[in-house]
Parts: sequence; structure tokens; C-alpha cells
Amino acid sequence: MALGSDPDETRIVINLDHPSAEERICLAQREWSQRGYGMMAILERDGRRFLGRGGLKYWTRFGETEVGWVLRRDAWGHGYATEAGRACVEWGFANFTLPYLTAMIQPANQRSIRVAERLGLAPLRRDVLDGDPVIVYALERTSPAAE
Repeated sequence: MALGSDPDETRIVINLDHPSAEERICLAQREWSQRGYGMMAILERDGRRFLGRGGLKYWTRFGETEVGWVLRRDAWGHGYATEAGRACVEWGFANFTLPYLTAMIQPANQRSIRVAERLGLAPLRRDVLDGDPVIVYALERTSPAAE
């Protein structure tokens, strides 16, 4: 629920009420049980403050696994998304037989586009996710950035 509390965040993240947030957590738990991966909390190392969420998400309708990240606005610009994204990419390729990973990013979300580029992802196609146009970035397992 903390991720949708700022108007700048709600351009990217849906503002969830308490029941919807609980449902989202249950969905993440099911994904972990079924696939062995999913979304997780991103916490500050020192104070363990909740910064956002990140991880791997399988999209059935695309047949693809996405590396994703979303942070609270007060955590933007500190390298947390890049650090979390890099850890998830490395972990995903080391532990699962994924040919590539995607990141589905709204065209106006320049911050996430820069994170994807720092992680070595490149534009693959344009698509629609939950009614919003996105640019799908991808990183193949054989890419030097994936090693």
C-alpha cells in the first residue's frame, strides 16, 4: 500500500487498498510455490526500511518471465532499483532455465528505462500490459550483461 501513496508513483503503480494489497501478497506467495520465484520486498540494508518490491514474475499471457522493480518515491535515485534488478537477473539466470528476461516499461517511465539499460536489457517490442502500452525490454541468457 505504501507504493501507491505518492501521486508520482501512481502513474506507474496502482494504488491498492488493504484487501487488494493482501490479495497481491497471496498471489506472490502462490507464484513462489508454483515457480520457485516471484516478487519480494526490497529493504534498506541498514535500517531494514521497506523501499519497494522487485523480483521475477512469470506472465502466462506472454509466456515470459519479467524482472521487475518498483520503489517508493523517497528511494528513487539511490541505485536501489539497479542493485535489486541486477541481483534478480543474476539469480534468475543462475537458478532457472530462462532463455531471456524481460522488463515491461511504460514509455514515459524514463527512470525505469535507464535502469533496464544499465542492466543490459534492450528494446524487444511494444506491447500492452493491463491496458497500458509498454516497451518490452529483454536480456538473453547468452548476453555478456547476463553473465
